[in-house]
Amino acid sequence: MGKKMLAAVLCAALLAGSAAAAWPDWAQDAEAWAQQHALGEGFMQAPSMALTRGQTAQLLYEAARQPAVSAPCPFDDVPAAYADAATWAAAQGYVEGMGAGLFQPGLSVTREQFALMLYRQADMPAAAGTALAGFADGGAVSSWARDAVNWAVQRGLLQGRDTGLLAPQDGVKTVEAVLILQRAEQPDAPDSGVVRITDTAALSAQLGQAVAALRQPPAFDVSAFSGGGDVGLAAKNAYYALLSAHPAYKYAYDLQTAVGADGLLRCTFRYMPYRTGDYPAGFDGVEVGSLVSLMQAARDNLSRQSIPIRITDPSLTVDDMNRALQQVGGGYLLCALNRDGTAITVTSQNNLSHAAALDRLEEIQTLTDAIYAQAVEPDMDARQQAQALYTWLTDHVRYDQRYYADPANLPYDATTAYGALHDQLAICGGYAQALQSLLMRAGIPCWTVSGRMGGENHMWNIAYLDGAWRYFDATSDRGCAAFGFRYFGVDADALTRHTWDTDWVARLTG
Repeated sequence: MGKKMLAAVLCAALLAGSAAAAWPDWAQDAEAWAQQHALGEGFMQAPSMALTRGQTAQLLYEAARQPAVSAPCPFDDVPAAYADAATWAAAQGYVEGMGAGLFQPGLSVTREQFALMLYRQADMPAAAGTALAGFADGGAVSSWARDAVNWAVQRGLLQGRDTGLLAPQDGVKTVEAVLILQRAEQPDAPDSGVVRITDTAALSAQLGQAVAALRQPPAFDVSAFSGGGDVGLAAKNAYYALLSAHPAYKYAYDLQTAVGADGLLRCTFRYMPYRTGDYPAGFDGVEVGSLVSLMQAARDNLSRQSIPIRITDPSLTVDDMNRALQQVGGGYLLCALNRDGTAITVTSQNNLSHAAALDRLEEIQTLTDAIYAQAVEPDMDARQQAQALYTWLTDHVRYDQRYYADPANLPYDATTAYGALHDQLAICGGYAQALQSLLMRAGIPCWTVSGRMGGENHMWNIAYLDGAWRYFDATSDRGCAAFGFRYFGVDADALTRHTWDTDWVARLTG
């Protein structure tokens, strides 16, 4: 019996007692490609079969049309049916041994391992950016496979499953491997060709895969599209739904659609340059490599209404950056990313002019300096300074009960540090922003934290003190200095009545 026949028998043995399975509709082109490359029946009849190392080597070998092999097999445990395939795949750089002269052909192959095989064979080319950040499970890719999977995703070879997940540790199936090999025959053009789309789900999946890989979608044949109505509008709606389900994709900040004279739908994404590296020639902006440096860039340039920035960390997300920028401006200036992420916009709030808002922030700083000079002694360490400032705030600032009794007449200043420091009358937002201003004057990093306490919205602080990030709730501790504070420099476990986005706070504090 020939080696090809033996290989087919080994694959087909896994199908014993079951009928040949049909290839899914979305893989009809891949099936045709497999037939053109004369893949054996063991593969053709089992599109959903999870591949082993031996079967993967055989699939790669057959896809290459089984070139002649004269060298002996370098592995001691490969059956004769797979000997040529394993020998050839090793020589081509696809596979390596598992040590002690073994290949272990029966071990399963995961999606990330298959990507690594192709990456090795391609001489491990560099891939700019971090395409993995576009997947909710991108962080699950093994460290040894990250470069390979990032490259495979950017090339458009490896795409998310219909769940939108990359599933790097799932076994690679015949149909997936064939589809990846078919894509690999289109060098550096993963978006070439035409994809036939019959419903909104398929359209959404294609758009999601393109965004995750930072590439443009293929042209779509929509002649059999069942969504009805304007297919361009359907694509727009699918795009908005995609951003809602996967906020990390917001670096794709625009989608243009057009149906050409040929009847094909063409969708074009506009990507933020910080993800693609495609900044305009000569672009000059403040370098931003973290959330902290982003906030500092805004804080240092509040006199400008637009601050050009060059973001150097592609793993930062749009939502996180905008949330971080809310820490700047004191409630009188709103800082946010512009549409393409190349600048921070600065917009005055509460019907103030930009100049008036800057004046108000300067007043807050002047008040902060005066209170610091009044409350802090020269020989105090950081903890003593923090306690002195916290004591001043909780002793001098009253809660503005209009929040409950007359909310329509609650002044805007009561929500800011100005209300707390100037009027000594504020609600939780004013307490939190005032403490942030006071602690940062003492050189103690401090951010505000928003969440809920006892069923209602609330704001408090987190600050870096005594070598750790600790929580502070001056609103809840007002008037408690003589009796002992409950929420001064506590761990998260002490905030039993508070609920908040702890993952976000962990990213903010780095």
